[in-house]
Amino acid sequence: MLSSPTVDITNITDDSDAKPKYASVLRIAVIAHSLYPIAQPYAGGLEMITQLICDELVAQGHEVLLYAHTDSQTRATLVPFMTRDEFDNTVYPNEHDSLGMSREELYQYLVYQQAMRDIISRDEQGMIDVVHNHSLHHIPMTMGQTFGARFFTTFHTPIFPQLRLALLTLRHGTQTQFTAISGHQQQLFDEFVPSHVVYNGIDVQSFNANTNPIDDEVYFWYGRICVEKGTHLAMEYCKAAGKRLIIAGPKSNEEYFEEYVAPLLEEDKNDESLFDYVGHLSKDQINERLSQVTAMLFTSTWDEPYGLTLAESLACGTPVIGFDVGASAEIVTPKTGVIVPKMDKDAFIQAFDGIKHISRKACRVRAEQFCSVAAMVDGYLRLYEQAVTVDDSDSIQEAFV
Repeated sequence: MLSSPTVDITNITDDSDAKPKYASVLRIAVIAHSLYPIAQPYAGGLEMITQLICDELVAQGHEVLLYAHTDSQTRATLVPFMTRDEFDNTVYPNEHDSLGMSREELYQYLVYQQAMRDIISRDEQGMIDVVHNHSLHHIPMTMGQTFGARFFTTFHTPIFPQLRLALLTLRHGTQTQFTAISGHQQQLFDEFVPSHVVYNGIDVQSFNANTNPIDDEVYFWYGRICVEKGTHLAMEYCKAAGKRLIIAGPKSNEEYFEEYVAPLLEEDKNDESLFDYVGHLSKDQINERLSQVTAMLFTSTWDEPYGLTLAESLACGTPVIGFDVGASAEIVTPKTGVIVPKMDKDAFIQAFDGIKHISRKACRVRAEQFCSVAAMVDGYLRLYEQAVTVDDSDSIQEAFV
């Protein structure tokens, strides 16, 4: 297995005056996921990351084409995907049945085929330097072979079937390149292809931080309320330790909420009144809550590839107590929080004492240096520049053969 290089972006700040200056303007085609618009309110972290990358690249003077849902909002030049109406007018109502596919599978197949044909056509006209694929689909990954090292795919998720389909082929040889959003994610895909690590970034400057000590001890849990996020575990640990907890987030799994979360809320009404479920909050409301609590509790029980809530908490100057899953220990350092073994109740409760000694200023600095959009985009730009340089060198050598 080839070794997997890592792009070191840990020492880059979010200071706009310190942004890297590259030798030339790059023309970059970015392929988004097709299901949801790249716009606020975001359907998920992938949509947010895609928008942030495009907008920052444009802000730094690069020319960006974003292939995305027609309702997307971006500072890049939007090239809309095939719409559902266009799709319905293109194929017979039962076309998917004749192909042994679901209608959604056929739609995505044709969407990415059309997008890749357009990108290849523009490239043949000398209009594109680099292609960056965030689609999570096998079509761009396989058709991207025509670009060689100038084609990048970022792994944002576990190995879903569409990704695995392409990886089973590409593992036997490809010149295209891959990036992972954490070291943990890199290791997951190492079985198939080597990848560079470029950590996700958030708009740190859009979060107001409170770096002063918190006198009133209270904790905050937020995210989708579902089994894999472990909401009830945070509640059980706080109940056992007698700590107050604010809970925020949508009930993405109603059955889980009713079976595990609702009973704890009901018991609390007649007990110590430790819990306060405040519903689904906006980004600004989350910022306000985070900046006024002792720590954010991270009880995800699955290996999250990155963990945006961790970065957002640090951006608010708020330490983290969390499980050692996925990339959590890569983002949260001993100076910015306490990471404990997954579902280790005793270790988690013990962390309540240690978290009070964490510097809130150190949390904000960590976010600025490690979790910023500028750091993320600089990591990608380094790879783009290397790919274009290698491609130019190869072209020059071929011209003299």
